[in-house]
Amino acid sequence: MFSIWALILAEALCSSATPFLKGGLHPRQSFPSEFNPDPQSGYDDPTIDIADPSFATAIEAGYQGPFASYDKHELVGPVDLLRNGHVNYGINPNFTLPLYRGLSAANTTYWWIVTDSSDEGNARQLGLNFAPKLRFAAQGQTSDGLKGAEQLEIVNNTVFGRQGMIDFSPVRSIVPGDTSPFPPKSVQPGSQGDSLYTPLVQLTNAGYEVWNAPIIAGNVDEDYLNQFCDGIPDGMLSDFRSKVHDQVLSICPRDEIVTLATIRGFSFSKSVLYLIADGSDPLPATLDGGTYAPRLSAVRTGDDDALFSGIERFFVNTNGYTNRDLPLGAPNNETHHPWRQGLSSAILGEGNPLNILGAIPTVAYDYSPLWDFNLYAWTNYSIENGIRTRLTGEFEVLGMAAAGYVTNPDGTPLSDAGIVNNCPIVHRFLWWH
Repeated sequence: MFSIWALILAEALCSSATPFLKGGLHPRQSFPSEFNPDPQSGYDDPTIDIADPSFATAIEAGYQGPFASYDKHELVGPVDLLRNGHVNYGINPNFTLPLYRGLSAANTTYWWIVTDSSDEGNARQLGLNFAPKLRFAAQGQTSDGLKGAEQLEIVNNTVFGRQGMIDFSPVRSIVPGDTSPFPPKSVQPGSQGDSLYTPLVQLTNAGYEVWNAPIIAGNVDEDYLNQFCDGIPDGMLSDFRSKVHDQVLSICPRDEIVTLATIRGFSFSKSVLYLIADGSDPLPATLDGGTYAPRLSAVRTGDDDALFSGIERFFVNTNGYTNRDLPLGAPNNETHHPWRQGLSSAILGEGNPLNILGAIPTVAYDYSPLWDFNLYAWTNYSIENGIRTRLTGEFEVLGMAAAGYVTNPDGTPLSDAGIVNNCPIVHRFLWWH
């Protein structure tokens, strides 16, 4: 009988997956994230990655049968959720998907992607995430009367007349706090949306469906971007970042594709990969490398599972263990704390904060790529008495909050922080990955 490790090994063997290209497939390197360049830090955390699932067994590498999840996605096994591209596995997993060219209302060029739709049929056809809640995200309004989605038309098979644009020129930076990394002294997002920019577009001549269509490059021509089809050449990083989203690892208008870094997290104790596109607050936009998009604040928070809600909950720890908390004498000279998690760890450059997503497709029906931040902190009692640990599911956090072991960072009962992040789900792993 095959053990669960044999199943995980089969997933690991898929690591040679290649991105799709218009006209065929070819091998492509896995591009590292320059925001966390240390290969010994974060992204190769053995408490997340299982490098050799056959370790300490006598089994042969491989598995002959299909995963149960291939036939029924609700069963145990890996599932590609966003299926309009390819996950490229490795120490720094990333995702390659179609790239689209747009023309703004000011007649300038921009480059964008699409990840989710409120239209079930088109989502299935195009391999997008079906997110019915996006319909309701369009009805929220800012104090200036702007809705969460920009209303546009399709003209000649493309979205036409987009008004909101992004300035990609700022240099992303985070300065840790004095007494603890979180809260940081200062943050500077690497890209800034204007007051009109929203990643959501509502197509008025196509059923009023809402599409998640983040802009990932500004007014830059195709010849310039084609220099980055195979990554970012030495000496060009600063100039590239001044024109392109911080999570773009390669971009190729010639082949109509772009590769974005993915972020690790959890959903109901399943390890997942997701993208960061935009955030309504500078802190998460800076930390995860997204665009600061103030107009996303039009989407109402706090009513996550209520009637007409456009969002889903997202749990973010602020003061979990960091690798610096690992006691001396760890086995095999290990440097990763097995329960590392949270914003303090991420600010220190130890890897993704390992946030906890609520509903994702194949787990629940109320998925939305728009996540309502619930910031939680372990209480002093929890820390002093060894209760602090890594949490991996929504109900774990809610249970700890109900018992009083975690609270808002200011010590008040857990509640939403009024922050919306646009984080499309990409992949659900077999188990830990």
